[in-house]
Amino acid sequence: MKLLVIMLAILTPMRISKNTTLPPNGTYNQPIVIMADNITLNCNGSAFVGNGIGVGLLVQNRMGVTIRNCKVRGWDVGMYVLGGKNFVFEGNDFSGNYVDDNSNIEHLKPIPHGGVILNGIQSSRLQGNTSNGNVVGMQILNSSKIRVQQNTTSRNRGWGIYMYGTTASQVFSNTVEYNNRSCPEWGKDAGCGSAGIVLTQQSDRNQISWNILTADGDGIYQGNTPQAASNDNEMSYNTISNSIANGIEATFSFRNYIHHNSFTNDNYGAWLGYAQNVRFEYNVVRGAHVNSVQHDNAKSSKYVGNIFDGQVLLQPVQSGTCQGNSFSNNNGNIVANGCQ
Repeated sequence: MKLLVIMLAILTPMRISKNTTLPPNGTYNQPIVIMADNITLNCNGSAFVGNGIGVGLLVQNRMGVTIRNCKVRGWDVGMYVLGGKNFVFEGNDFSGNYVDDNSNIEHLKPIPHGGVILNGIQSSRLQGNTSNGNVVGMQILNSSKIRVQQNTTSRNRGWGIYMYGTTASQVFSNTVEYNNRSCPEWGKDAGCGSAGIVLTQQSDRNQISWNILTADGDGIYQGNTPQAASNDNEMSYNTISNSIANGIEATFSFRNYIHHNSFTNDNYGAWLGYAQNVRFEYNVVRGAHVNSVQHDNAKSSKYVGNIFDGQVLLQPVQSGTCQGNSFSNNNGNIVANGCQ
């Protein structure tokens, strides 16, 4: 009986209802639940370790909560935040939670597992966190005015940073590398819908800048159907290299501004099929294995001041039209017969 009581106590959540700083570098085999608004939890390097089930750190319908220096691993979801605003998540490590592989995630639907899930929150900041070795590092759903800055989210077997229906947000200066996936259709480490950064389901008016994106499925994946496309995004000053598929894919989108990015040794530098009113300006695209840019059914798009060492191909496909495009001060081979 005494042993049973001890086990129940260990499994009981740690409920935080006031400012709390834990002793340094401890280990707890229990989840955390935040119970109050306008409080700070500083884990002080302590780890909350699960057995593969449930949520390690839960915040629901709160505001003004700050969480720092926590390690949360071994859960189905490392941290789940549902509803609320004015959060700060800083210096935490959400690595080593649920991971799977060997299926295609090209559908870009949310995956209810992984490192971090933020759902329906506003005006919040994730800064200096690590979320590696999950199925997804960070998922931000149905939210707005989120700043995702200086995080490391790498070697996930799906997506690094995933945005679904999330608007007016900034993804700045993150390291997002080796987010790749296997699937029966394409083989081992073949991409299979994986990406460093994903924008889908009307994730509009976001800024994606100064990120390092290396050896992901796609570097930045924006799409991938007319209904799910994301518009009016700015993607700039990113360093993108060795992408399995595309440095940037932005299909079916409108008015995206892609400028001052560096692309190196990607399969395609940029794939912009069916995108309209794109501004592709002052990018450097080198070493693309197929085309520097491919833009099927391009409409009303501008290519200005770019450097390409491979072919840029604009073309009509599947009885579509390719028209109203313009080119100025580019250095490289642009093939756009019937598209001007």
